Amino acid sequence: MIDKPRDYAYAGQIKEAIRLEGQAKALEKIIEKELEILHLKPNMKALDAGCGTGFITRIMALKVFPGKVHGIDIDPIFIDTAKKLALMKGIENTQFELGNIDNLKYENGTFDLSYCRLVLMHVKNPVKTILELKRVTKKRGTIAASDNDDGVLISFPNTPKLLLLWSKFNAWAKNRGEDRYIGRKLFSIFSEAGMNSIRIYPIPIFATQQNPDALKMLVTVPIKLIQQDKNAMIKKGIITAKDYEEAMREVELALTHPGAFAMGLNILATGKVR
Repeated sequence: MIDKPRDYAYAGQIKEAIRLEGQAKALEKIIEKELEILHLKPNMKALDAGCGTGFITRIMALKVFPGKVHGIDIDPIFIDTAKKLALMKGIENTQFELGNIDNLKYENGTFDLSYCRLVLMHVKNPVKTILELKRVTKKRGTIAASDNDDGVLISFPNTPKLLLLWSKFNAWAKNRGEDRYIGRKLFSIFSEAGMNSIRIYPIPIFATQQNPDALKMLVTVPIKLIQQDKNAMIKKGIITAKDYEEAMREVELALTHPGAFAMGLNILATGKVR
């Protein structure tokens, strides 16, 4: 029997496809920075594992043209959306397919680069996932994984009610198998998978009141995640409706402050296949 990764909590929902596109747009500067570090070049063959709606796959495809980028995901809705968006934007050097990140259908040494973003926090065994990406990557090719570390969330003015709500959400997520603090573990994961020349890149994302739209978009990312689980968390007694409402009022006030600032942290790990 083929081992299957743990189900993604929000799979099969068109609203999640919409949220993923919005989240990627909010984090576009981080994505561009990561791809700059990866030195994508024309004619490369790359894999975007856990591609979601293909936002990053499309950017990668433009950078490797006339090479090709394969995007795989376990969710048919995400793959269907990814195909439609690539077609709509006229990007032809992508191929989107349903796939199990822990049991890929590709031959050994298929890709020059295998990349996953915001994926390892969701899998059962991150080392196994990196080993599978390693298998399908050429010798001296690159493996890259980027993930959050939600232990770093900074804001001004202070938002203690939101931070408390966020910590409860992260504990809730951990109970269903998500590790939202996995960013700090990427070096360990890559080391255990036998990767060579491992490098770690902490990449902060921040916004200030100088760009209110960017600030609101950045703050909206964790809020939308909390919103998806709000009712279930209330039902289980983890939070109350009052907790949620007070946190949202706190955020609204913070966003109007002339000195408002918010920052989160992504961590990118890269390694070479021996």
